[in-house]
Amino acid sequence: MVQFHVWSDERAGRGEWLETVQDLKREGKIRLFGVSVNDHEPDNAVRLVRSGTVDTIQVIYTIFDQAPAGTLLPACAEHGVGVIARVALDEGGLTGRITAGSAFPEGDFRNRCFRDDRPAQVERRVAAICADLGIGADDMAETALRFVLSHPAVSTVIPGMRSVRNVERNTALSDGRPLTDEQLATLAGHRWQRNFYG
Repeated sequence: MVQFHVWSDERAGRGEWLETVQDLKREGKIRLFGVSVNDHEPDNAVRLVRSGTVDTIQVIYTIFDQAPAGTLLPACAEHGVGVIARVALDEGGLTGRITAGSAFPEGDFRNRCFRDDRPAQVERRVAAICADLGIGADDMAETALRFVLSHPAVSTVIPGMRSVRNVERNTALSDGRPLTDEQLATLAGHRWQRNFYG
């Protein structure tokens, strides 16, 4: 599979890239072609999905950033496009481990992502989710991954990991057990419009 990154729908139908992708498929050099949607811009790939020229879409989809479920994920389902959900744990924010006192090693990108009072904001949001669902902070990562995998359009998830234990816990969730409709309805109220990348 070949996947373009930093996609913009203004490229759909322009340039020679599509012919090149089609040639590579015909020659058997690639089987699938996809794009990775810009951070927090899920509707920026809807036109491409509807064009029928893409096999997969990679997009940020989390409990906090549920925007893809509005237009992009239904379009992917309608047109048979696979969805690769990324940042499902919100760079660690949805693991239940980011707190007001969190500190990261020098050079760690999370120092920028979780600077100033952002860890405290995340801690409050996660505590509200835990309270509404009646779960502990240790159950947050599982809940976050199951939320993403519960959407029928999502094909797979890139959960991220920092240890063998993370890998083992993440892969154990591929058991096909989605969250309940009640849990999903509760989590719909925890959307959080923000971009910590800036």
